Amino acid sequence: MIRNPVFGGLFVLSAAAFAAFTPVDAAGTKSDSKVKATATTTKIDAKLTQTVTITLKIDKGWHLYANPVNHEFLEGAATTVKIAGKNKNTTASVKYPPGKKIVDKKETYNIYEGVVKINATVVRAPGDVGPLEITIGVQACDKGVCLSPAKVKLTVP
Repeated sequence: MIRNPVFGGLFVLSAAAFAAFTPVDAAGTKSDSKVKATATTTKIDAKLTQTVTITLKIDKGWHLYANPVNHEFLEGAATTVKIAGKNKNTTASVKYPPGKKIVDKKETYNIYEGVVKINATVVRAPGDVGPLEITIGVQACDKGVCLSPAKVKLTVP
């Protein structure tokens, strides 16, 4: 049994699920080495909104944990997107695509594989027309190991 320090509860995980979640640093390799990220934006409209589309290309044989991951123990490994403008009043609403459901013995969770598109609606503060800073939190895993979590950073006009 594993004690979850966040929730204080006990969890029984299959050995495969626990091994896959335990991050390793294989010769300095982090999760961002297994995913390529790009982003495109629409022009800011009259309502000061724009759409951002983030494309993640995950290396073959690897996966990222989806958002939502639908497994309490894996929540901290879920893919996350944060978008910020120069003005702190700029807000973003991120819509994550559904993940692929994985059933590993008694454990069930969702992952992303291959190419994934994440959309966000950004509401700009008045006068904020500068670039957007995008930070994507990822944890890449294959069938035997998970790499250390990483942040992928992008800047888009």
